[in-house]
Amino acid sequence: METGSYVYRLNDYARRKGFELHYEESDSGPVHDKTYIRRVVLNGKVYPDGEGKTKKEAKQNAAKNALRGLLENEHQDSADTTADEKYDCTSAQQNEASNQNVSDICNKMRHLSGSSQRYRDQQRQGGTNYIGIVDHYCQKTRRCHSYIEERRCGTVSNPIFFYKLMIDKKLYPEGEGKTVKEAKQNAARLGWSALQEQSDWDSKVSIRSTVSEDDAPTGLSTPTSLESLASSQSMSTGTSGSGIFTDSSNSSKDQHTVKDQNMGNSQNETSIQSRFTSDFDPMECLGSGAFGCVYKVKHKLLNKYYAVKIVCREEKSLREVETLSDLHHCNIVRYYTFWMEDSAYQWHILADSNSSSQSTDNSSAKYLYIQMELCDTKTLKVWIDEKNDQSLQDSKRREGSLSIAQQIVSGVEYIHSKKNIHRDLKPENILFGLDGEVKIGDFGLVTIDDDDDDALMERTGHRGTTTYMAPEQKREKTYDRKVDIFALGLIYFELLWKLSTGHERVVVWDDARSQKLPEEFSRTFPQETQIINSMLCEKPEERPEASKLKAELEKWAQTYNAQNVHQENATV
Repeated sequence: METGSYVYRLNDYARRKGFELHYEESDSGPVHDKTYIRRVVLNGKVYPDGEGKTKKEAKQNAAKNALRGLLENEHQDSADTTADEKYDCTSAQQNEASNQNVSDICNKMRHLSGSSQRYRDQQRQGGTNYIGIVDHYCQKTRRCHSYIEERRCGTVSNPIFFYKLMIDKKLYPEGEGKTVKEAKQNAARLGWSALQEQSDWDSKVSIRSTVSEDDAPTGLSTPTSLESLASSQSMSTGTSGSGIFTDSSNSSKDQHTVKDQNMGNSQNETSIQSRFTSDFDPMECLGSGAFGCVYKVKHKLLNKYYAVKIVCREEKSLREVETLSDLHHCNIVRYYTFWMEDSAYQWHILADSNSSSQSTDNSSAKYLYIQMELCDTKTLKVWIDEKNDQSLQDSKRREGSLSIAQQIVSGVEYIHSKKNIHRDLKPENILFGLDGEVKIGDFGLVTIDDDDDDALMERTGHRGTTTYMAPEQKREKTYDRKVDIFALGLIYFELLWKLSTGHERVVVWDDARSQKLPEEFSRTFPQETQIINSMLCEKPEERPEASKLKAELEKWAQTYNAQNVHQENATV
């Protein structure tokens, strides 16, 4: 199992459970022999530290420790269930649980994440896990769902979050909470209540079927009231050897057939030809998260490599495809085509070997497969981190930063010329092509910029990454393309200036957002300071257009190159 799978599987587990996941840093040692330390914080719980000689290694080890801790907790909580309920693998693997490696943990966590233990945990805490109920309901009915942040208000110390549940493009009532989790929980509760009142609910699914512990289809019955959830759970979590189905007609099925159904290999299921697996050979998973997964693939006929992004079909993903199809620029990740399939390809890491499988789904097409240009896995964030890890300010950093900034601005100018706003420009979303060219990616938050009659469109507030958000993007619902210029100013500053520690970054970053750049920076980079400050103006109308910014950078590049030639001639 590749170590990269640890982070991937932990991200997948957190996404399925609806948990908040982040990594804390606590590095030690001198610069020349630094030990990187990362720890996982999952839903507020801290797991053992992971150490490494690189940031990536430390993060993988932290994820590995968290996965082990999760399995131990699940194993302890599920001690009263049968072996079939706990594991979806062979009896031999169950008997060797004490010697399992992390790849075993990842495989077993997939089944455990859907068990009724989450419901019992919630009951012990005095509440019902509506997020879990909605999640299971959508799995059983083959529906796509997500939670949309509507807005947030309050103070930093006492924020209030507002979320809505969206199922197959339909939004349900707004839920409010003092934390993101609480707001999502309330949104799920209101959505679940609304679902029961819908005319199309009728006999399609019962609560009992939504809390079954197995992914195999359960019997359908008329809806049960929410108040009877507890009794339904107890019925659906029986420990008899005949199985855990709520419909007695299913109890006679062979257990191996049930497991085959879970892996999408049942002989009774209709074979669905996947364009993804028929046209491409998946090579590796490049990344995953709430957005979906991205795979490096090889086209079987063309013998060329591409990236295929797989996301659940919803308004946001359709908007991204629509935008990418209209953009053709050397500094934007190239789009080729897209198609829809009934299921999402999943990269399964099994205990004995690395393999993959296509999970099947008999519903109408609901997953988008987006074929794009394959880029280097090194993002601009990695480039910046590498420069910051060097003991001294890199003498070539200024030249490299200017070239990168020019390419980003060129791409943004083109995006704006097509009447679009990216809204989430940051180093993590800027890639490098295999030829070294800068590529702007991730258009998941793109929106239309309609400046007819100088009227600003009303938009959903607080979209993007807070660190790089323009002031008006945080506090107002009316803004235009100039939010991208503000983010570019911060990125250009970050490209040039070494920020060694987290504390230094917090202090310097807050000042930079207010056009207060470090004095040493202003002395070292006087021309860049002038350009960056113009991009970080508080009032968006005072920031330059991307076209003007592009011209200024080109002029500065000519001057800078001329100065270098003059200095080289003087030293000869």
